Amino acid sequence: MRVNARKEEYEHIELFGKPALFTSARIQTNSVPDGWYCYDLRGSDDEPGEPVTIEPYVVINHAGSVLTHEKINIPGEGFLRLGNSLDFLDEHLTFQAFCEEHDIPYPADNQTFKLRPASVSEAGLFYAMTPEKDAELGCIGHVRMDFGHGGKEFWHTWWPRGDEALNSPEFKVELNGVVDEFRKTVLKDLPSMSNYCYDNGGELSKNSGQYGYVAETENYRYCLRCNPKPGDYQAYLTCFDKRQQELRQEPHVIGKVNFASGETLAYTDPAIFLQVIRDELPYKPTSGFQYEVLTDDPAVRKGADDILYDLFGEENPRPLEDYGLTQRGRETLKNAENPNLPHSYRWFVVENFACEGETRHDTDSLTGAIDRFNGLACDSKRLCVTKDDVATVYLAIAQDGETHLDEGWRDNPRFAADSTVQEADARLQLSIAGLELSGPTMTMGGM
Repeated sequence: MRVNARKEEYEHIELFGKPALFTSARIQTNSVPDGWYCYDLRGSDDEPGEPVTIEPYVVINHAGSVLTHEKINIPGEGFLRLGNSLDFLDEHLTFQAFCEEHDIPYPADNQTFKLRPASVSEAGLFYAMTPEKDAELGCIGHVRMDFGHGGKEFWHTWWPRGDEALNSPEFKVELNGVVDEFRKTVLKDLPSMSNYCYDNGGELSKNSGQYGYVAETENYRYCLRCNPKPGDYQAYLTCFDKRQQELRQEPHVIGKVNFASGETLAYTDPAIFLQVIRDELPYKPTSGFQYEVLTDDPAVRKGADDILYDLFGEENPRPLEDYGLTQRGRETLKNAENPNLPHSYRWFVVENFACEGETRHDTDSLTGAIDRFNGLACDSKRLCVTKDDVATVYLAIAQDGETHLDEGWRDNPRFAADSTVQEADARLQLSIAGLELSGPTMTMGGM
């Protein structure tokens, strides 16, 4: 599987005397920003992992890929020998951090409608549903598409599936824009769809050969099902009106609590949720009680903090108005859910968690946090991460000599699809098993 040029963590290199980025994976060419260049490195038959030449594309003996801000002139024979012109600088960087270090403007992402692979829970949205379910989900209809006999044509048919009033001029304009943009990548032709699915994953069920991707705008959700095989319809784009979904939704969950036993409870009533926190928080050291506020309602957020401060005999110094979110704050929270945007991460460890002498230790990388966490001899500690300075979760918990990973981030929309946190969880599993004490440095910009 190829990697997204904007999201990969690279090794910092010098190539022909110029700074560049290296990854052992292949880079998705459609994710390379305008004004940047991607090349493959080829190894020899004797040592396929040792780069010998640089080429536009390598199939056999692929030894890595590089991303550069300056074009490299490849001779007519299709390759350029590296010689001694490739130097590794012993530093790991994200694409954004590389731009900052070399004073290169970070290129804007010109995609208006961003696709992401569908989650397992969304798989049902990509197939036919009953009229009642269509109405419940605000389904407008779907576009059925195929690439013709040669895989290079584009045929499409609109199938209405909901209230015709939803098929508004506003929706039609946006739908045309969505299809036009997807025609540049995943819907360009059959080979492009095959490559896109190979690069991005998203298989709706094991060995089904059907792939699902979701794009969302302010008012609409688009679910694209891809079938990258000749001889059948290759794509279905199902369209939903999110406003209709909201009108039919049950009350939103505003908070969750869980216990060491594994029991998890969700609440829609603020008064009941706050009362549970008030009743259970004093028993946290023995019950493993934890809570998560899932609403932006200032009254609920302040109420939960008031209870925590009161437990320690203190008064919450923040007035209610401090809990109100500005429009920019709401956008920041929403952006934290988008896996296609660049994000920042702050890794830290809490020593003597919820005990006397509680201390926070900030680190500059996941590696530093793991080493700090493993080096503390206290009975209660937490390894945590804050994303974009707006959302924080526990990743590892040590209590009374036992250490385990906290899975709460998987249900948090700001972390569930985050590849950096997924990779951190994998490293922490190895660390807890004693197979890794530290690893490649992860900086503030990601892994």
